[in-house]
This record gives sequence, C-alpha cells and structure tokens, in this order.
Amino acid sequence: MTINNPAVRKDMRIRLTDGTKAIISIYRVFGNDVQSGEIPVSVHNMSPTGMLFATHLRFPVSDDFAIRIKVKLGDWEFVLIGHILWRRKEENQYLYGCAYLPDQKVRLAIVRALNEKLRSQNPQQSRIHDLYQRMTDKDQFVRMRLDARG
Repeated sequence: MTINNPAVRKDMRIRLTDGTKAIISIYRVFGNDVQSGEIPVSVHNMSPTGMLFATHLRFPVSDDFAIRIKVKLGDWEFVLIGHILWRRKEENQYLYGCAYLPDQKVRLAIVRALNEKLRSQNPQQSRIHDLYQRMTDKDQFVRMRLDARG
C-alpha cells in the first residue's frame, strides 16, 4: 500500500495492494431507486471521498446513475452511495473513478479504517503512518472549523 500524489486530489488516496474487493450495484437511475445485481470489483485505491476500482463490466458515466459500494477494510464495513466520474478501458477490463459524499462521521471512520489498513500492510513504515495521520487530522480540523463558520 502506498500513498498517491496528494497534490492531484482533494483527499489523499491510499493505494490498496492486498487485493481489497468491494461489491458494486446500480442504486439509482434518473432519480428512481432500482434493484440490480451485485458484482465484486477490485479496489485499487481509496480516500474518504472516492475510489478507483476495476471490473469487466461497462458502467455508465453520468450523474443520472448512482452506485452502491460495499467495502470492508479490516474490521470496518462501509456502504456508500456514489457516482462514477470517469471510465478507462485497460486490457480486458475497465477502470473507474468514483466519488461519494459521506457525512462527517463516516469520513472520519473511513480515515481511521484506511490508517489501520496502512499500518497493517506496512508496519515498518511508521513515518508514513504518522504523516498520513497528521495530514488527515489537519484536514479534518480545517473542515470542522469551516463547517462551524457556516
């Protein structure tokens, strides 16, 4: 697991190298809730507000479609609703970038789960863990202050 370039994204993405899977399904189409089948996908990286995943299925890239994402990170399990922002064909599968908008408590839980995952994957890299923790703590502090100002 490594840290992606933080200058490119609002939130730092953590690359997951341990074969982390998520379950994706179509949740809403044109504002109407739908029931669809679920498909396992490979999660390449994740942040508190988005992820990169791969699958052989071709999902639509549109705000008119929302997906449900079920992901387990260690002892943590999340069910998130998001939108696919982009799609790229790579060999025999598609890569997708998606964003979700969790509330503040869920964001903090994702940060904690990713930090625990980072620590378990690379226990010898304490400087990286400390850096990630400081960056996410600072980011959360700034967001809480902005929220308090209204």
